[in-house]
Amino acid sequence: MSQDSKSSTRREPNIALESEIFRRCFTEVEPKFDPAKASRDILNTLFAWVWKDQRLNALQVDFDKGFFLYGDLGRGKTMSMKALRKYMNSVRHRYDMRDDYRLGAWWKTASELSNIYAADGQPALIQYAADDVNIVIDEFGREPIPANNYGTKMNVLQFLLQLRYDHRLTSVTHITTNISPDSLVPLYGDYVADRCKEIFNFIEFKGESLR
Repeated sequence: MSQDSKSSTRREPNIALESEIFRRCFTEVEPKFDPAKASRDILNTLFAWVWKDQRLNALQVDFDKGFFLYGDLGRGKTMSMKALRKYMNSVRHRYDMRDDYRLGAWWKTASELSNIYAADGQPALIQYAADDVNIVIDEFGREPIPANNYGTKMNVLQFLLQLRYDHRLTSVTHITTNISPDSLVPLYGDYVADRCKEIFNFIEFKGESLR
């Protein structure tokens, strides 16, 4: 069956039911999650991104870009991304949406990626920049800069983001971080900071710590 045929026969989601499933993913990731303390605009926007539903797109994000979730410690950035990833995998399976390249993602911390380079060099990073690989990079900005592979030093996340920019139309990158967008230039340079505008939707997590 062609992709066009599959799309035409795919059942339409029950948005009210899917919204409940989406929120359930948060409590499965964090049993103490209290939706009353979370930003409704952020929750609605993350949910809208999955379905490309402008009616719920409170923050007016670009559905073809990934998320750059930033804010102070304990604001729920990593929890939200884990819940979103869990929900994406659920949707992809239940609705057979394997043709939507945005759904699903690998998960690596920035430090893990730096350690991969330190142990095995630049070739070991290429799989994380492939044009059909989505990835969540958690704790962005907390990795050692530069990483050292037997005397060869490199800014690993700068290198990866340069490569992933070239594949931004066929793969999605998500980031959770405690650093603000203003820190991108001093940490990763003008080139990467400028291209991040084309890769990410920037969403700040404000308020009191949820921990």
